[in-house]
Amino acid sequence: MPRIQILPSELVNQIAAGEVVERPASVVKELIENAIDAGAGSIEVLLENGGKKRIEVRDDGCGMAEEDAGVALERHATSKIRAFDDLARVQTLGFRGEALPSIASVSRFTLTTHNGESDHGVEIECDPLTGERHVRPAARDRGTTVVVRELFENVPARRKFLRSAEAEFRSIVTVVSSYALPLPSRMFRLQHNGRTVLHLPPASSLRERIVQVLGNEAAESLTEIDESSGGTRATGFVTRGLRFGSRRNQFFFVNGRLVRDRVLTHAANRACEAFDFDGHPAIVLFLDIAPEAVDVNVHPAKTEVRFRDSGSIHIIVEQGIRRALAGPEEGTELLDSGLRTQGSGLFPPQRYDPLPTHFVPLFQGQPVVQPPVQTASATVLDEPMLGDLQGRVIGQYRMSYVVIDTPAGLRLIDQHAAHERVLYDRYLERITNRQPLSQQILAPILYEGGATETAVLESHAEELRAVGFEIERFSGNAFAISAVPPELLRGDVESFLRKLIDASLDEKAPHVTRVREKVCASLACQAAIKVHRPLGGDEMARLTADLLASSNPFACPHGRPVIVDIKHPDIERHFHRR
Repeated sequence: MPRIQILPSELVNQIAAGEVVERPASVVKELIENAIDAGAGSIEVLLENGGKKRIEVRDDGCGMAEEDAGVALERHATSKIRAFDDLARVQTLGFRGEALPSIASVSRFTLTTHNGESDHGVEIECDPLTGERHVRPAARDRGTTVVVRELFENVPARRKFLRSAEAEFRSIVTVVSSYALPLPSRMFRLQHNGRTVLHLPPASSLRERIVQVLGNEAAESLTEIDESSGGTRATGFVTRGLRFGSRRNQFFFVNGRLVRDRVLTHAANRACEAFDFDGHPAIVLFLDIAPEAVDVNVHPAKTEVRFRDSGSIHIIVEQGIRRALAGPEEGTELLDSGLRTQGSGLFPPQRYDPLPTHFVPLFQGQPVVQPPVQTASATVLDEPMLGDLQGRVIGQYRMSYVVIDTPAGLRLIDQHAAHERVLYDRYLERITNRQPLSQQILAPILYEGGATETAVLESHAEELRAVGFEIERFSGNAFAISAVPPELLRGDVESFLRKLIDASLDEKAPHVTRVREKVCASLACQAAIKVHRPLGGDEMARLTADLLASSNPFACPHGRPVIVDIKHPDIERHFHRR
């Protein structure tokens, strides 16, 4: 028997599926691309359990005849290209003819389609375990519906590597919103477990569609990108003044195709590095280039491209984004004297505040409160004990570090990190004991984010309520917040939610315990006392005592050190006393 054999078609399809179908988001991506190529004006995606249990994609495109529908499930069957030369001029999103047979080989797959010309549509059901296909007539309007159930059911080794339902769901939200960006005239709707979580009606312009995806807060900060050279043009928008904690809101399209490309991302990073600001702007960039100057057949999933002249592309993209960012707020134009004296994005902030004009004596009897506003009816705390710390608080260094004199030397405590640790333990205890504390807000806060942010907040709603938030879906992508934990200031709520969203999107596979820890850590970071804030003696002593009673006084919830000890022999050695 020969050692080299031709693999059966079922196994070939499953191997191909490993290249094209990595997770539920990959399935949604391929099916949306097919719908767009079919000229669909509305695309609906329905999910169960993050797409792991069920994915359904409906469109009102051109549909297929029964004969074409059967051929479409064969490998390398496509209507997009006919000859090798067509690869150099391909304009459609799909062209390889691998998606449908690959998906059908690793799931319970059903295709229902109608081209509007025949008397009825056709339904084809595929069994991944036996490879059998069942074809029957079906009633459907013009268009196509694809249902994918139990993804990777017959490939358990692949299924166990899927992330949690929430993580997979968030990835699908990103895919749907990404493909909606360059197509403002089309409608996109996403449902998860029977609830509509994303609805993007047709928009009148690209700017309006970007606002639909990123949220209303991006409307005022969008600045147009328009740079061209030769036959290549870079257009789009960048947010000037609005920053995010990660690059998750940066999208790059080449001839309408969503891509991940190092040349484009590096050019964008270089453009942003020219300006002194924290965070990352949102970027939606469209690169129009001659089809023969870019190779889109680099990766089976068609997410990567290769440019014939990457150097010129880098220059065009970098200059386009740089020119768009160069404005009164953070560009090269001079600010008027009134704004310049108050500091701006052009001038780095001082590393520490100037010395106060008056000094507060230590141990003056003021209680520790957060926020630092003491009402007349509040109860004054008892004199705090310093726990097992043998020493005394002697002051504050640059209004950021508590200085303690100990028998072994000097101890410095980062006041912000220390308070983070104390609050983190407090919030985690409230969640564990199901005893949230809330402070009602006179006028509810409305927070509106983009599609992805909305999905994250929905998935974290129960944990937010467990620490004291009263938060409900208001309308669209907006949430109404009527109560917050008492330690959190009203003005810090939006910043806290941003930090939580960024931390959640960076998490690959959040378990419910990790979600709770993330909520508590983000909330503690936002509510903790900040650096450069003067503290009274009682406040410093109370903070030190609370820190020593915490679960881990040596590190904040994010892993940064809280305590630094300077040994007395080291101090004497610097003064040549030993």
